[in-house]
Amino acid sequence: MVTLIELFEHACTQITELSDADKETIANASGSTLIPALYARAGLASSRHRDNIPLLASELGLLEAAVINLESYEGSEVMLCVGYELLDSFAHRKRNTYPLRRIHGILSFVYEMGGAVDGTAIRPTPDGGGPELVS
Repeated sequence: MVTLIELFEHACTQITELSDADKETIANASGSTLIPALYARAGLASSRHRDNIPLLASELGLLEAAVINLESYEGSEVMLCVGYELLDSFAHRKRNTYPLRRIHGILSFVYEMGGAVDGTAIRPTPDGGGPELVS
């Protein structure tokens, strides 16, 4: 299966080969600025026997940029399909944000984490006005 890191690496390669933009623009357009952090997260996830890498909500824009730019810069169909599947998954998660747990300051879906270390969870308030922290 193609990983998020591979998607960003492919986008960087394609844009670098077919564009005359500067390195900073290519890094932002391909999402490759995240690659070092994602390798670190992948190592941590692997050591904890997890099969997914966390992506911060603020980093989602780089994934969107990478996928859109892959269309313009002749990205492989496999990478485009994976990119759109990831974007669809994040859109689904955005619509269905509960139940969540906060683990070391990172919000995670309960079914993905299998249990919070610090015992806290996020749930909707009874009036539906927003999340509340639960112990």
